Amino acid sequence: MEIKNKYFFLGGSAVLGFVIILPILFIIRNSFNIEYSEIANFIDFKLLTYLTNTLKLTFYTCVFSIILGVFPAFIISMYAIKLKKLYDILFILPLAIPCYIMSFIYADFFGYQGPFLSFLNKLSNQNIKFDILNLECLAFFFALSLYPYVYATSRIVFNLIGSNYLDLSQSLGVSKFSTLSRVIIPLSFSGVFSGLLLIIMEVFNEYGAVNYFGIETFSNGIFNYWFSLDNKSLAIFLSLVLIVLISILLIFNYFMKKSNLKLSFNSKLSMNNNFMGKPHLMLYVILLIPILLGFVLPLVLLVQNTLDNIHNYHFDDILNLLQNTIFLGLLSSLVIVTIAFYILNVQRSFKSRFNSIISQILTTGYAIPGAIIGLSIMLGLKYMGDSYSVLIGTVFILIYAYIFRFISVAIFSVKSSLDRQPDMLDDQAKSLELGFFKRLIKLHLPINKYAIIYAFILVFVDVVKELPITLILRPFNFNTLATQTYQYATEEMLAYSSIYSLTLIIVCTLLLVFSQLIINKEYVFRS
Repeated sequence: MEIKNKYFFLGGSAVLGFVIILPILFIIRNSFNIEYSEIANFIDFKLLTYLTNTLKLTFYTCVFSIILGVFPAFIISMYAIKLKKLYDILFILPLAIPCYIMSFIYADFFGYQGPFLSFLNKLSNQNIKFDILNLECLAFFFALSLYPYVYATSRIVFNLIGSNYLDLSQSLGVSKFSTLSRVIIPLSFSGVFSGLLLIIMEVFNEYGAVNYFGIETFSNGIFNYWFSLDNKSLAIFLSLVLIVLISILLIFNYFMKKSNLKLSFNSKLSMNNNFMGKPHLMLYVILLIPILLGFVLPLVLLVQNTLDNIHNYHFDDILNLLQNTIFLGLLSSLVIVTIAFYILNVQRSFKSRFNSIISQILTTGYAIPGAIIGLSIMLGLKYMGDSYSVLIGTVFILIYAYIFRFISVAIFSVKSSLDRQPDMLDDQAKSLELGFFKRLIKLHLPINKYAIIYAFILVFVDVVKELPITLILRPFNFNTLATQTYQYATEEMLAYSSIYSLTLIIVCTLLLVFSQLIINKEYVFRS
């Protein structure tokens, strides 16, 4: 009976995987219909601008993120810093603030009519002006929101180095500086790059802030050519170029990880490595700067703006937006985690190479920007015929897009937990004649419950923060906290939008703190 059911479950998993990856197939298929004459002029005069701005924004964001994330991770890992667990929580909290909200907050604070310039003008009795809406400043604001990615991966890899290599270098009389340059940096490079890769994907995906700052990036261009200029060919072409860039990065990351497997890390995390000795006071100041700029100051500014406009808000509307946001987050997270858990258990139970390939393809969804996903789904519905056009602007299609983009988050979180379970558990369950679904519910669900909750929280936070997909595919007259914040920002009502941003950040912060404090980390290993 188990063998007969094997093909049913494998087939179900394959169909799910194929349906989820359809958006990219539609982009590729429509790219063959583009005539060179339509894009020749664009390639000569405009493509270089989009490419240069995207790469410059990405590069500057990565540099700022390394300064804000890697250096503090090194200090906390290698020095005898007190309250390391508290610092780990504080350095993760900026993830609760989406890039576009972080950019809106600082654009309002440093803008022409903002508090900072008003204070300087009163202090100096002069009319001081400077333009904050530029690419370099935007990259710094992005880094304030995204540095937790590279901080987390750096902390893990610094701890994985452990004491073996460090003790060996000391026994050979190697100085601490030489150990840093010859041992720690080479061993940690792949881990740092993994965090930078996540940051790069977020920068490629960002639309709200780049549009407000007037920076011509690929994501901004896709929106403009599809919706404003009604030039679908150029929107498809930009999507294809961006997919090629992302593919190159993923291939590079794959070979880097493959070569890094030859390195021998400690199997157990060394969370209390004090290789560099006692810290100076200046190091504590360095640790506080990213926390203050990335979370505390934005939160203070939002609270101040909210209090200034407290009598102008309609709290019924805010409650409705909160309900819409939570509804989308809960439903999407439940569907995504369920699908990921099913696919991974099918792969674990039946060891199918084909199913393994599908799950690996699904993990690349996070690398595809939301603008491309939204565009590809609309192309797909158009290709399937007029009868499917009724699905445009429905919650069903919106959740489908979320599944494609965020299923990788659930897969990585749950897979790391499943991989730690010995196959003997499944063999014993089979000997008791437990079928696939019974093993799923009675065995794997209880054992992996912490990983599933952790995956649910991560997916929920990503979904409620997502802007491009929601803007493109949301139902008519259906807003979330994210879309409402963006709409007020585009209408130059940044201060008024603060309460929507603040509500979203509070929800995300509570969930992130819960994931760090309540869930037993021994049951959840973050890849």
